[in-house]
Amino acid sequence: MSQTALQRLEVLQRLNGKNKNWVNKDLYIIAYERIKSKPGNMTQGTDKATIDGFSSKWIDSIIHDLKTEKFQFRPVRRTEIPKANGGKRKLGIPTIRDKIVQEVMRMILESIYDSQKGAYFHKSSHGFRPNKGTHTALKEYRQKWKATNWIIEGDIKGCFDNIDHHILVNILKEKIQDEKFIRLIWKLLRAGYMEFGTFANSLVGTPQGGLVSPILANVYLNELDNKAEELKKKFNKGLAKRRNPEYGRIASKRGYYLKKSGGKATPYIKELTKQMRNMPWGITDDPEFIRLRYIRYADDWIFGVCGSLELAKQVKEELKIFLQEKLKLTLSEEKTKITHAQSGQAHFLGTDLSNGRNGGHIFVTTTTRKAKRCYKSRAGKTTPTMKAPIAKLVQKLCLKGFCTPIGVPSCKGGWTILDTDQIITRFNSINRGIQNYYRFVDNFAKVGRIQYILKFSLAKTLAKKYRISVSKVFKRFGKDITFRTKSTNGKTYVVSFYNNHDWIRKPSAFQTTDTKPELLKVMGNMRVRSKLGNPCAICNAKQDIEMHHIRHIRRNKKTRNSFNDVLSEINRKQIPVCKECHKKIHRGEYDGFKLSNLAYNPR
Repeated sequence: MSQTALQRLEVLQRLNGKNKNWVNKDLYIIAYERIKSKPGNMTQGTDKATIDGFSSKWIDSIIHDLKTEKFQFRPVRRTEIPKANGGKRKLGIPTIRDKIVQEVMRMILESIYDSQKGAYFHKSSHGFRPNKGTHTALKEYRQKWKATNWIIEGDIKGCFDNIDHHILVNILKEKIQDEKFIRLIWKLLRAGYMEFGTFANSLVGTPQGGLVSPILANVYLNELDNKAEELKKKFNKGLAKRRNPEYGRIASKRGYYLKKSGGKATPYIKELTKQMRNMPWGITDDPEFIRLRYIRYADDWIFGVCGSLELAKQVKEELKIFLQEKLKLTLSEEKTKITHAQSGQAHFLGTDLSNGRNGGHIFVTTTTRKAKRCYKSRAGKTTPTMKAPIAKLVQKLCLKGFCTPIGVPSCKGGWTILDTDQIITRFNSINRGIQNYYRFVDNFAKVGRIQYILKFSLAKTLAKKYRISVSKVFKRFGKDITFRTKSTNGKTYVVSFYNNHDWIRKPSAFQTTDTKPELLKVMGNMRVRSKLGNPCAICNAKQDIEMHHIRHIRRNKKTRNSFNDVLSEINRKQIPVCKECHKKIHRGEYDGFKLSNLAYNPR
């Protein structure tokens, strides 16, 4: 990458809203490299085009239209996808040309609002942000929500579909002074959508399925975060809860008798210790100590109140009025609940939240393996508790066809046509995904039920595939359902069902590390690696170069005859070809093509 290009990227990284160099070609190549392999890019938008055939000329045309302000976003193609509860979710599919521009807009907005040198967003916001996610939000609850009495579960009716365009643009103008960029955002917001062949205007809401929609929603809901901070400053008071007088009395008595007995734990001292463990240290409803807490992930948010129920109701009402008057959003009265943190459970990001385990009247026994000893600690009514909603997970598996409504494993009939290793891999993906997500919960051992359902659903699926009994499946493949096969190079590889045996509770096992490298380095590397502009991989022509994309690489096939199989061998889903060779590929004239016939090695 040239020094000049690197300097341009550094300028974009420091973009402050006044810089007008957002039509840098490098940035559009990077945008292409970022989205080219994502699922859905071979799905047609309203212009019937896909990413297959994308070329450097496309970028030149896009940049020209942006500079002259002739660029117009096309209406998204709206479709419906099934939801876990059996309903339908509307999804918009932008054109590939619009996706490239949206990705550039997203990178620019991220550099303005969420750069590594200082974020505009609040720390309490965790959705669609670098180095943040569902686990950072849940970790904040675990670490900072001690002694919460009430939890408000916020639900905004159709949040993304009802964002007011004028309010959003006015918020953006506070940070962005480039009117040209603001006009481009207006075009995006007003592009509309096509549904059942009919065009509809988009007068409110962010583009469904748009790459830039999440960060625009964060900019909009950052106003809610500001309101949350105002409420904290308004109501928070006191440095700490006052000590429970009864707890102090028993503690003094225990200390007196412990000293009198020479440090020996007599039966009476043990009884006093037991009473202390079952009693809160501080005054539970201390009116002189109030704390408000707040976490948001996209449009899902919770508000914690360490105070009275009346205060929780007041906070909810103030938030309702703010959303309605300032953001023109409606708080759902039916779904916005106020839950008592000790006697009930709030549901947030797929996790049941409360404070105190079993009312705070239990001992938690922890084994330290190195020292080979146990100790008891008091888990009182103020300890944040997080649990996996097992019943809800079973219902989701039922809706997906893995079990009956009561959790009896069943055959996943639609997967019997797949290869055995693919079936096992798919079951492993679900099993590992659920266990990795819920590794931090306090009832992790109960997640073992989900593993049981998936394991025997796999066994029943293989039984149907091979037309044998479940017992014969275990006899053939072993207790861990292990399958051995050979790849095309003759090597044997093994795939087994992921059968976890470690169900020890690990309350700090949050996945909070972001494996994404620093943005500037990623941008530079992508620009260097990009095949846009390279000669044709077949005939070495240097004119009219396009990118050939394939929908799916299926590995480990016994025979490889087509051109796409050649790409599979070199582990590539995209390759530069000239227009003539591209036509021949799609006509099937390169079947039987050999890797050695390529004009250059795309590695």
